[in-house]
Amino acid sequence: MEGVRGLQAERNWFSRNPFHVALYLEHLLDQAQSPSTIDSAFYGIKWAHDMAGLPSPTENSVVENVRSAAKRILGTAAVNRKEPISSDLIREIVSQANLDNPVDLRNITMYGLCFTGFFRFDDISRVRRSDIAFHEGFMVIQVQKSKNDQLRKGNEVVISELSSPACPLSLLKRYLDKFRIPSNSRDLILKPISRGKGFCKLVTPDKPISYSCIRDGFRRDLKNIGVDPSKLGLHSLRSGGATSAANNGINNRIFQRHGRWKSVAAKNMCVDDSIEQRLTVSKR
Repeated sequence: MEGVRGLQAERNWFSRNPFHVALYLEHLLDQAQSPSTIDSAFYGIKWAHDMAGLPSPTENSVVENVRSAAKRILGTAAVNRKEPISSDLIREIVSQANLDNPVDLRNITMYGLCFTGFFRFDDISRVRRSDIAFHEGFMVIQVQKSKNDQLRKGNEVVISELSSPACPLSLLKRYLDKFRIPSNSRDLILKPISRGKGFCKLVTPDKPISYSCIRDGFRRDLKNIGVDPSKLGLHSLRSGGATSAANNGINNRIFQRHGRWKSVAAKNMCVDDSIEQRLTVSKR
């Protein structure tokens, strides 16, 4: 008899009134910053009732409607996207850099590759010397693994040689020569740099450069040319290259292939159309 009373008391701890649960989720909605907070509470309540063998109030339409409302309200918050960087700023950063400094040379090389190759940081940080092939007037970089290449088919990026001090092909050749990385090497090209008295070399372990290291260097370089670093991030290099190409009338199919986007919608999210391009709609 006492066991039955204990079981009954335990069951009374559970709120089986959908209205009470809906009020609780609405209370969370007023304080939460993300719909995941509501989802966590929703599934936690469902799991507890399922484990106790009780019908869950989460199956009620009122509770489900509060959860759906949370996704609509919290899921539409404005995203603080970083602005795309312009080619003029890239050239200014290069002009202010000391390319005899190995750290500056590494960072500047990465900026140029990300801008012209539409690379994400994760993509460029995984590139190995054996993934790069130089040809007359251009180079080809194999992207073995990428965020939007779920089937691991791989992609390749072709980058032209440019008559500019900011030419990524020339910068990359200079960087590879600086650290004596042979063409048959399987080493990652962008790695931490170890410096001491009279020597400077890439670290021996197969370890890619950290995001924070490049990010901090990028912020310093922006400050050096008088630009507010809070408005730009490393993804600004990819979106900046994409924006520059789009506003210069690059063919959509070639443009999307170069950036390895799987959909037009994903590609368009990276582009900030210039006022000149937007005005062509009404002019024509």
